[in-house]
Amino acid sequence: MHKTLHLAAEQRWNSSGSENAPRLIIDVECGEVRFSQEGHDQIQSCSVAEFENWVKENASVVIAGPEASRFHPGLELGHRIRLLREMAGMSQQQLADAAGISRSAVAFWETGRSGHVGKHLGTLAGVLGVEPEVLLTGMAYKEIQATLTPDESVMVTMYRALDPLIKIQAQKWIERRVRQADEAEG
Repeated sequence: MHKTLHLAAEQRWNSSGSENAPRLIIDVECGEVRFSQEGHDQIQSCSVAEFENWVKENASVVIAGPEASRFHPGLELGHRIRLLREMAGMSQQQLADAAGISRSAVAFWETGRSGHVGKHLGTLAGVLGVEPEVLLTGMAYKEIQATLTPDESVMVTMYRALDPLIKIQAQKWIERRVRQADEAEG
């Protein structure tokens, strides 16, 4: 069975062999991966295929970064359940009672083990006051009225034309810049 890798900026890959230092991906563009590695002063690069071969040969795993949750989707769902429960001001026991399940099942799901969560998604979503797709994906789809300036409208149009991977990179770049600006002010 062939497993597809999803390489992305900010991922940290750790090999099982102690002789290889972790690699932090800086960016992935045009079939090339640029990364930094502990013990090396310069940024290194290789083809995506070469990086994937390094991952396979060294039994490497992604240990951090924006894509790490893709490899542990149950953990991401568990985080959403916990976050929504806390936002609703409920304890695990209160959520369990309202959904007709055990408290241990809620704790089980919140720690990333999915178990039989699928058959309870509708009930959990209802108790937490969200649509099931929000619980599954973390995304809410709602029509909103927005007034955009001409430059914002151009930016939105250009953003919508981007490849999904580039959209993620653009979002991360903007988030870093906003965070840096906030830190400079604070």
